[in-house]
Amino acid sequence: MDSNVLNQMILLFGLMAVGYIANKAGAIDAVANARFSSFIVKVTLPASILSAAMSQHIENTSEILSVVYVALILFAAMPVMSLIFTRIFHLEKTYQLMLNYSNLGFMGLPLIQSVYGQEYIFYVAIYMMIFNVHVFTLGVIILQGRPKSLKDMVKNICTPGVLSAALVIAFAKIPLPAAVIDMTAAMGNVTTPLAMAVIGSQLAELDLKACFRDSRLYIMSALRLIVYPFAIYFGLCALFGPTMVVKISAIIMGLPVASNVTMLCSEYGGDVGLSAKGTAVSTLLSVATIPLMLAVIH
Repeated sequence: MDSNVLNQMILLFGLMAVGYIANKAGAIDAVANARFSSFIVKVTLPASILSAAMSQHIENTSEILSVVYVALILFAAMPVMSLIFTRIFHLEKTYQLMLNYSNLGFMGLPLIQSVYGQEYIFYVAIYMMIFNVHVFTLGVIILQGRPKSLKDMVKNICTPGVLSAALVIAFAKIPLPAAVIDMTAAMGNVTTPLAMAVIGSQLAELDLKACFRDSRLYIMSALRLIVYPFAIYFGLCALFGPTMVVKISAIIMGLPVASNVTMLCSEYGGDVGLSAKGTAVSTLLSVATIPLMLAVIH
């Protein structure tokens, strides 16, 4: 791993440590976590996506299509892999969700921005679009058998991040005033420090000793953080070569469990406590596995 990547990893996990300490010191609490999370999802993360696209001036639709193509392959393959592993290790359906969905928004976007630069955020945005469709269709089916209603499913899919990415694709060639571009970039720049601090603060709310007593969480984390990214990377390299799309795809699929999984379990009858522990354990273990992953893939 080169020194620039190492510095960026220290920065990201340092920001997470700041959030953890701030929570323990009483500067941030669970209510603040929820409000900051909402602000990130609804404001700063969409701004990051829009800013990345504005600065890149995406005109080549083949670039977008290549990311979509690889993303569709992965989101078709991962549920099959997850189902096989949950049956091999006799894990319940909540584990299948945790294996399916990585933390694309809160961790994937800051990580890719830090390691590869602002211009590649849009790759993550495309994955987020497909992720939201996937998690609120197949994710709900895994827990419940079928969605509560088509209206609820469409409402959940149409998040600000998805809508902002869709707007970029639809209006990518329309020039915007410099003031709008600068304002969007300034707001988007808030995403990385705030998201990582919130993750750290959320970890401070949990009983970490209890989280690490369940051996099955170690199995899930090993699969999600080590087996999946390397299997995806070498598998896609065999098909397409070590392209930037392949590298970014493998990295964001090897991140900790998505926080959306806990929300989905709460809404559709999954094991909320287990999913929260899975997110915590995989996030903490990722401090060691992400540098390893980047050393091989980057």
